[in-house]
Amino acid sequence: MNLRNLTVLVILLLVALFAALNWQLINAPAEINLVFTRVSAPVGVILLSVIALLSVLYFIFLAMIETSALLEVRRYAREVEQARKLADKAEASRFAELKKFLEAELENIKTDQQGLRQHVSGTVEEARASLSLEHDTLKSQHGELGQRIDGKAEMLKSELLGRLQRAEEALSAEIERAGNTLSSYIGEVEDRLVGRIEEADDNG
Repeated sequence: MNLRNLTVLVILLLVALFAALNWQLINAPAEINLVFTRVSAPVGVILLSVIALLSVLYFIFLAMIETSALLEVRRYAREVEQARKLADKAEASRFAELKKFLEAELENIKTDQQGLRQHVSGTVEEARASLSLEHDTLKSQHGELGQRIDGKAEMLKSELLGRLQRAEEALSAEIERAGNTLSSYIGEVEDRLVGRIEEADDNG
């Protein structure tokens, strides 16, 4: 009960106490002029009846106002809840689209990795074949310098093969590290998405 209603009740109680203390005077009949006629009735009782009627009308009006305010608050609450649900659905949809995009990007990266590995393997094989062919050609053309040329060719072949092997290993490690980084990021996004969806379900 707010201060306004409490004040009205206190005033009504004081009026009732005053009427009880002066009931004989209030109930005393008196001649009342009604413009067109005159009647004999207790003026105090009539005034108390008017006060009681006004009080009842006041409380009815107050109840109507509070009921209307309560209905308005409930309507606003429903609208806010609907807006929150729409926002949650939109956010979940955005996370789903982001997940699909990242999965597609990861698949593209895996495809590129496979193509790059095949390309590197082909290049290495071509280099090996080319070195072998060059070695054989040099060996056949310069038979008189066979031992010397063979030693230099073998050393060059070993060096080039070592460089190609190191380059292939470094490239494979870089590709694997990039794939692991992207997989970790996708896992983190999936965890955040699952947390948001569970939170939305709990709130709903």
